Amino acid sequence: MGRNRSPRLKARVLVERDGRILLVRHAKRKQKAFWCLPGGNADPGESIAEAARRELREETGVDVELEGAVLILDGPDAYTGDGGAVEVILRGSIAAGEPGPTDHQGDPYLDRIEWRALDDLPPSFRPASLAALLAAAGSAAALPLVPLAGWGDDD
Repeated sequence: MGRNRSPRLKARVLVERDGRILLVRHAKRKQKAFWCLPGGNADPGESIAEAARRELREETGVDVELEGAVLILDGPDAYTGDGGAVEVILRGSIAAGEPGPTDHQGDPYLDRIEWRALDDLPPSFRPASLAALLAAAGSAAALPLVPLAGWGDDD
């Protein structure tokens, strides 16, 4: 029997406005800079929705309304040698605020925030599987949603 797996739980939010999606760029020392959706690790005891809202507020200064999940990532590419990660990509919309630089609490490597058209995603955009889904769908709104539900939500 194998050992138990202890992956990190990550939340990212796909926000689209006027045919463009909100991206952030991470530039870490000794690693090539890359673009992705805003988001990050869930804190202990935090739901995926709570983590998504907190991360968007920290990274971009906006509050978001979440609509549901569009993609769940798990696999060899998510593994970091420390138990890996499960990443849930949610679709949402801005409820308050305008995206812009913040003090980047919790992510000192975030160095840019931009709106980018789907046909103008940077080559370093992660994950490639989401880029392919968006290209096929033509918009974030066209992606099917899986509703978010908590354990007590099925009453």
